[in-house]
Parts: sequence; structure tokens; C-alpha cells
Amino acid sequence: MVTNFSNLSLKFDSFQSLPVPSLTRVDSVCEDVIEEEIIPGSDYGPYGKDYKEITEKHLKQIALDLGLIKLHWPEKSIPDADQRKHYPSSYIQNNNKEKLLLWYTENFRRHYHFVYKDRKPLFLAAANECGLQKMVCTTIRPTTIRFPEFRTWEGCSSFVADHLDYEPLEKPGLPPEKLFSPTAVMERQKGNIFEYSILLTSFLIGSGYDAYVASGYSTREFCKFDQTRILCPGLPDFTLREEEPEEEKGTKYVVKPPADLQSKFLLEMEMKRMHKIEEEEQKLRDEERLIIEEFEKPPPDEIFGTRVHSWVVVLPTSIKVMEPFFIDPLTGNKYQLSEPNYLGVESIWNTTNYWVNLQSCSEGCKNMKFDLMDTECWEHLLPGEPRQIRSSEQVDDEEVSLYNILAEKHLDMPASWVKKICISNTVYENRFPNGKKVNLYKKAKLERFAPYVQEDGLVTRITTYADYDWSDTIWIYEYYHNRADCLLEIRKNLLDNSIMEIFKRGRDDCLNEHSYFVGGNGVEDKRTMLFYHKARTDGLKKLEMDPVYLIENFQDRLDYLYYRKVDYQPRGQGQVEGPKRNVLKLVEEFHRNEEKIADKDIARRTFAVADGHILLKFHYTLGKITAATREFIKSQLTEMAEGLTFNPELTAGYQTDPTDVPQKQLYLFNLLEEQLQAEENSLLSIRQMEDEDKQICAQVARHVEGDIDFLAPYFARIGNPETITQQQALKIREDCISDFKHLLTERMNRIQENFEKLGEAIETKNMWYEQEQDNLTRAEEEAYLKTNTEMMFMLHVLATRLNRFRDLATIRYQNLEAFFLADKRLNILY
Repeated sequence: MVTNFSNLSLKFDSFQSLPVPSLTRVDSVCEDVIEEEIIPGSDYGPYGKDYKEITEKHLKQIALDLGLIKLHWPEKSIPDADQRKHYPSSYIQNNNKEKLLLWYTENFRRHYHFVYKDRKPLFLAAANECGLQKMVCTTIRPTTIRFPEFRTWEGCSSFVADHLDYEPLEKPGLPPEKLFSPTAVMERQKGNIFEYSILLTSFLIGSGYDAYVASGYSTREFCKFDQTRILCPGLPDFTLREEEPEEEKGTKYVVKPPADLQSKFLLEMEMKRMHKIEEEEQKLRDEERLIIEEFEKPPPDEIFGTRVHSWVVVLPTSIKVMEPFFIDPLTGNKYQLSEPNYLGVESIWNTTNYWVNLQSCSEGCKNMKFDLMDTECWEHLLPGEPRQIRSSEQVDDEEVSLYNILAEKHLDMPASWVKKICISNTVYENRFPNGKKVNLYKKAKLERFAPYVQEDGLVTRITTYADYDWSDTIWIYEYYHNRADCLLEIRKNLLDNSIMEIFKRGRDDCLNEHSYFVGGNGVEDKRTMLFYHKARTDGLKKLEMDPVYLIENFQDRLDYLYYRKVDYQPRGQGQVEGPKRNVLKLVEEFHRNEEKIADKDIARRTFAVADGHILLKFHYTLGKITAATREFIKSQLTEMAEGLTFNPELTAGYQTDPTDVPQKQLYLFNLLEEQLQAEENSLLSIRQMEDEDKQICAQVARHVEGDIDFLAPYFARIGNPETITQQQALKIREDCISDFKHLLTERMNRIQENFEKLGEAIETKNMWYEQEQDNLTRAEEEAYLKTNTEMMFMLHVLATRLNRFRDLATIRYQNLEAFFLADKRLNILY
């Protein structure tokens, strides 16, 4: 069927009624356009009415601004834009079908401009990387990528958003002058918004989506990729974990609650008072919120509604998509048609056709219809519809007879001139430009790194700030992958200097979380650890450390132990200085063991190590309001020299039933022996836990040391600016080298001084030996020889260190220079 231009009040055959532009020179084309397409008596930009005085340069600029299509092609191919590369012939010359398409497109553009003089020129063609003008539809290269991520629109959009750096349009009110191929955009890892959209559309079409590139208008924030007024999308939303209370088993007999004797009138008045206070607080919060919203409101945009932008439209033509939606290629986010930042659509296109929007966008895109077959809403460039968007009845008719298709003989869209897009494993893994990407949000900064780029395995860092200038840091969230110590995440609170480390399963110590304070990562400092208790043989779930106590929580132990607390003697209060702290008291609590009698099932035991007491409390017997207890006083060590003895006077107990027979001495002796052994085992377990905790602290210390920024003091001297000048960078480099020289010189002088002192001591010792040689005993002579040998060995060591220090000085200076080269903050020097 022949497409009708009823909306343009013209027929396809009437294209010849308009003057065809000259095919000889660009300036003649522009003169024809100015004569026929610029409204008489109007000014065109800075050139004014007298356009005859415009130079050829100005004419070419007018051609670009009006979207004119060049319809002359020199006999010689366009020279290679980059002599280091070899471009295929499709990049440097147009075939006959592409030339015909450009002719057709230019006539369409003239018709459109003739009918809609008030609308902006359409973006129909642009020069590629070789300077050859190509129709925008042929720039899309549908490609299927083998990685599973590209099977969904989320994966495709996320990769494009991560892989490229954004280049804003030079003129915000006009489309770009050049449109690089998706292959070149992938190689450069940067592009303008149209190149973003075309690359994303290429991936989406290859993945089976009905995707289109949209050309329209958007807000300043979207066009400039300004995300400083929105919340950081990766900001974690978590609350501190609270221990879930254990469910208490229901009992048959429940004590009734006491009667409520409070005045209902007073309670009602109190509720009204509290409600009034809440309303006042809510009012203050609302006022504060309005003030913040007014402060965060962006300033007015002088050219609002005219900023050219591009995005991707996905239409519902398969099970994957049920309704149309937009994709922002800069962020990879999905938006509904009602998104207020998209102000209007000028045109859309894919690999089959180009459609111009004829609908009103006075209210944005929320009321737009995306039925591309509706000629009242959309006007398409090429006549005839592709088979994939024709109705089922039309397809059935064509399958019956191919004559209808052959009879149409309309111009269809040429194949893409772009090379196949290939993504290697290296490119896919090195996801971001130079392995890193930084985005600023409202009071937050998001840094993302490709895997294995950072030596410590860091892949994401989110920093939150108290101000809008990103200077007053509050929180730092760091996420890691592929670490040998199974570290997943670090949360740093700079307000209270606390740190929380989160680990995945696989560590030898089964550590899950580790919370501590900066500068307090020793065994005796305040810290908390959570463990994967099912993977530990002791069932340890939580460990709390403090200078004066240690608390362990267990779960699912065979001995029913679930709580242990150790009280230490504070340092400086009679504590003997040494690697271990003195234990004053040890308390353990146990769950009920139904296999034992309640009066003999220990619920809580206390080892008063310093006082030599053992206090036992047993579980409650059903129906009893008290529990049995037993206390032992340990004998002195001198009395236990030949073995454990039992003195009935050193024990006392309470039985819940007075009629019960007193416990026998043999039972009490065995119970005492059992508790003494339990005390010894518990103390041993505590010491082992301290050793294990010391190893964990040592690992953390190495991790913190590896994160030290050696240039941080030098940047702090100039206020830690985001960017530095060349003079500042040079000053930092010179100061660092000066301090490094001073450090090396000081160390060499110290080694030299020790060498000289030791040499003098050896000489003095030798002189003494020569004088006293005849009077020395054999033992004194052997002592002298041993001491002399040790001193000579130390002298040799110092001489070796001194020579090695001198030999390595040059290499160390070279390493320092390499450190400067590797630091991206000093790139301005090189």
C-alpha cells in the first residue's frame, strides 16, 4: 500500500513539486534553503536578514542547524579519519541504496518543514567518525551478546550506563553534529546522549525487544546528567539487628495480671496531651521538610523545554513487555510515560523506519499514544509497514500470496553500515572506563570499580555527607569481592569512629560480623563479633569484648550452654602486667535439659575465681517458685597437694522440698570435682578465645595498614580539594620527596652511628683482653670469645644493612616516582 501524507497535505508523488537542492556545493544548498525555508523578514540567529554577507563557514553551520542532508558524493572515497585504523568501505562511502535513502529523507524533511514551519528541524542524518553523513536509522546495529546479562533490558541498560562516560551536547538546543557508530562508542567508552541511546537500542533489539531511539526534549537535570538532587540508589537501608527474644513455652497455670486501678479520665487526658504534642512535632517536621525542599529546589532554567535529549522507548510487542516504558540510557533506570522530566518527543526510529510525532506534548509524554500505525499520531518516513508490526490479517493475506508484497516495491531501510559489536571477556569484566566510575548524588558519592582493579578487592564505595558540598563525611560503605579473608562489606561511621566488617561463609574462624572503634582494635578493647554458629564446633554465635569483661553467646550446644561472661581485673588495680588479664569471675548459663531432674540440672553457675567460690543455681521444678542452689568454697592449694579432698563444712545448699533427704557426701564430692574440672575447661576455653580474637585483630590491623593513603597528610595541608592545580601537585611531590630523603638520611645516619659505637666497643673489649689475657680464667675467656663473636656478627650485619641501604636508595627513589605516576590525583604533573 502507498503511504499517504494526509497530515502533511501532500502526496508522495508531490515531492517533485518542491525545488530539489543543488548537488554541487553545500553553500548553494544553504542558499536555496534560506530563500525558501526561512520566513521572510525574520532574523536567523546572529546572521540577521542580510544573509548574502554570510561566509561559507556560516552557511555550513546553518546547514547543520537546519538538519540539511548532503546530496552530493565525491567520486573519491572520504579519507580515513584515523590513519592508524582501517575502516570498512561502508564507513567511508554510501552505496546506491543509502544514497537513495538520503534523497528520500531530504525530500521528507522539506515537506515536513514546509507544513510545520514552527517546529524544530528533525534529526535525520549525521556525520559518522569518518565524516560521512549517514541516515540515523542505519546507525543502529542489532546485536545479540552471549553474556546472560544481556538477555534482559535491565542488564543491557546497566552495562551501557556503566561502560560509557557521558559527553553533553555542545549546543543544548540542537542535535549533535556527529554520530559515531556503536562500535566506535564502545572503543572510546564515551559518547553523547544519542550515541548512548543507539548503542542501547542495538542491544535491546538483539535481545528481542521492540526498542526505539527517541529524540525529544528533557529537563536540565536529565540533559546534564545532574543527579545531585536525588538520593543515591545504592545507599543501604538497614537497621541494627536486634536479638529476637526466644519464644517462651506456654504453661498450664498463668498468674492473672493485677487489676488496672488507673483513672480512665486521666488516661484519656494524657492521651490527648500526647496527641497534641505529636501534632506539634509533626507540624515542625513538615515545616522543616518544606524548607529543605525549597532549598533543594533547582534554580529556574532559562531555556526550559528546548533542551534536546534522547532516550529509549520500549513498546509492548512480546511477553517480555506488557506496556510501553522509557529507559534512561545514562542511568539504566526505567521510567513510565508520565515521568515529568521527559517534556516531549519529536521523533523515534529503529532499524526499519523513522516516525515523526504529530501529537501534542503540552503535558509531557503521559498522554502520548505509541500506536505507530495511527497516522493521526505518527507520520513515518518510508511507505509500507514492516511485517513484524502489521496486523495478523495482513500477514495471513501475504502468506497466501506474495504478489501483494512484490507489487508494493517500496523503499525499505538499508542494512546497517556499522561493524558487528563485539564484547570480549576483558571488556565485559573491565566494565567501567579505566576501571572506575564516580557519580555524585544528594549528600552522597558513589564510586564503582571493576573486579580485580583494586588490589584489596574493592568494587563499590558509597560515601554519605552532612552537607551538599560533599565535604563533611558521615558514613562510608565499602563492598568487596573475591577476597581471601571472605570480606564482603565495611561500614564506617565517622561520627563515633565505629567500624563494622561483614564476612561471608568460608573463614576458618566462621566470623560473620566484626564491630569495633577506630584505634581500639586490640584484644582488650570494646568490640563485638558475630559468628556463623552452625559452622563452629563450640556453637559460638556472639562475642562481646570490653576492657573489664567478655561475653559469649552460644546456640545449639550439646551441653545446653548458651551464655558465658568473664569479669577481668582492670589494668592498674593489682593486675599483674602481662599478655593475659586476671579473671575475677566467670558466669555460665544453661538451657533446660529435659533428660535430667530439674533440681540436678544446672541453670547458672558462677566461678568466683579470685575468692575461690563456686555458686550453682539449678532449674525450677514444675510447680515450684524457688530453685535449688549449692555453694562450694574451694580448699587452699596447700591442702590439695596430695589430691582433692572434700570438707562438708565448705559447702552449703538449698533444697526446694524440705522433706527431701540431704544429699550424700559422695554426690557432693563428685559434683565439686565436676565443677572444678568445668572451671578449668572454661578458663582454658576463654584463653583460647582470647588467642583467636588476637589473630582476628591482627588481620584487621594488616587490612587497615594496607588502606593507608601516604599522600593524605600532604593533601590535608591544602584542604583536601577535589581537583588541584599543577603548582599544588608539584608542591605535594616536592614535599613528599623532601620528607622521604630526610627519612632515608636519618635511618642511614642511625645505622652509621650504631656501626661506629659497636666498632669502638669491640676495640675497647679487645684492648681489655690483651691486658688481662694472662689473668683470665677459662670461663671468663670463653665468655669473652662468645661476646666478641656476637659483637662481630652484629658489626657485619650493620655493615651489610648500610651497604644495602646505599644500593637501594636509587631504586627506592624510582619506586617513589612510580607511586606518583600511579596516583591519579597527580595526573596533572604528567
